[in-house]
Amino acid sequence: MNQKKWLLSFALILVALVLTMDIIALLTYFIAKVYLYFVRDIPFKVGLAELIRIVKGASFGGLIVGIGCWYVSFKHEW
Repeated sequence: MNQKKWLLSFALILVALVLTMDIIALLTYFIAKVYLYFVRDIPFKVGLAELIRIVKGASFGGLIVGIGCWYVSFKHEW
């Protein structure tokens, strides 16, 4: 595998999985907030600290999954 292909596949996998994990985490968070608002009558308020924590956690998870997927893909090509 040449150097550019290795780096490009690594970067694309990481970006795709980090963004996907962020989107999934934020959608889940907002769906849970809406559910709690309508079913449990808990006020709908979103704190910036909560959102930052969710995005950081999802990004870290996406990074770990992306490295794992890239490693499996890289190992398969050898």
